[in-house]
Amino acid sequence: MEFLMKSNTIIAVVMIFLLIFLGCGKKFRLKRDIEYPRSIWPYSGGYDGGTFASQKSDFSGNLNLKWRKRVSGIPIGPLSIGAGKLIVCTTTGRIYFFELENGRYLGKYKTKGNVQTGLTVVDSLAYFAMGPIKNRMVCLNLRNRKTLWLVKIKDVTGAPIIRLNRLYLASASGWVECLNSLDGGIIWRDSVGAKSPAGPSFGEGIVYFPFDNGRLIGFEELTGKMIINVDLKQPLVSKVTVDGMIFVSGVAGTFSALDKKTGKIIWERSFEWPIWTSPATDENTVYVGDSGGLLRALDKNNGRTLWTFQADGVILSAPITVGKYLIFASLDKYLYCLDKKSGLLNSKWKNDHEIRFPAISDGESVYVISQDGLISCLGD
Repeated sequence: MEFLMKSNTIIAVVMIFLLIFLGCGKKFRLKRDIEYPRSIWPYSGGYDGGTFASQKSDFSGNLNLKWRKRVSGIPIGPLSIGAGKLIVCTTTGRIYFFELENGRYLGKYKTKGNVQTGLTVVDSLAYFAMGPIKNRMVCLNLRNRKTLWLVKIKDVTGAPIIRLNRLYLASASGWVECLNSLDGGIIWRDSVGAKSPAGPSFGEGIVYFPFDNGRLIGFEELTGKMIINVDLKQPLVSKVTVDGMIFVSGVAGTFSALDKKTGKIIWERSFEWPIWTSPATDENTVYVGDSGGLLRALDKNNGRTLWTFQADGVILSAPITVGKYLIFASLDKYLYCLDKKSGLLNSKWKNDHEIRFPAISDGESVYVISQDGLISCLGD
């Protein structure tokens, strides 16, 4: 009898480990017989065409924990939503997929290199860059897990964006490129002699690249003709936001609003602390956070301060607007939800580790990932 009990215990332990192994090794693919709707957030990090413009939402403003999941490795790039799934990239070279509603693990895709840009997903195609030693830009078909194309590009920086079958990206070698998103062919490219850490943004026919030498350069989307070339005299390390004007954050603490066709400065504000994040916008307001933990709401037309909110840590993750609310994280480990109009705190949520990447939303819930690989879904 004792022998049988020990045998049953051993079998149970083996079965548990087998289930864990099979779950961890599950390979993700999209089902072929389902037509997936276009995501509210079709671009990496919740950028709609490369901007942080306001999105329609039924989000209640409550940051209640709905579910949590952990992945191995440190997150690389922001979370993505594509084909109705939550997508996570980490330093392990793995890309993880989860159900949005309940966090159910759907599987993973293991790359042969380090995914360094996060994922840009359109329909059933996923675009990502692998860093050294591979140095490739890859288009992956999520239905059959096959590589549609790959192109040798050294050290792609920031999150690429896609516009009408054209993929725009920047590399650390100083090149900006426009590729055909269906076959990887080069449509146009230009060398600017500087690095764009954040990568491109888009607005009304122009692709904008901020550079670490302080220049903001805008290229005509179809031809690659340089239309804007302005020196803002401070390193630019975050994506610009294009919403009526070009809104640019600088690490010297200067925040600028530029004419989107000419690059002429319309207004400018100088603040005490460096600004490492992209701004968010809505109809009349632009929101920006700084290294002093201060989140400001500025009038889009003249830069006048409408309200401020003080967090207890550096703001490294760009704020996003979700319906009536503004969501951002601070290195004090809190995720904050503010009323956009008043700046009053609606709710906040304490995490165990720092959040360095922007939250994203599907319009109902908010999703964040912390530096220890813990994904949290918040809402009602």
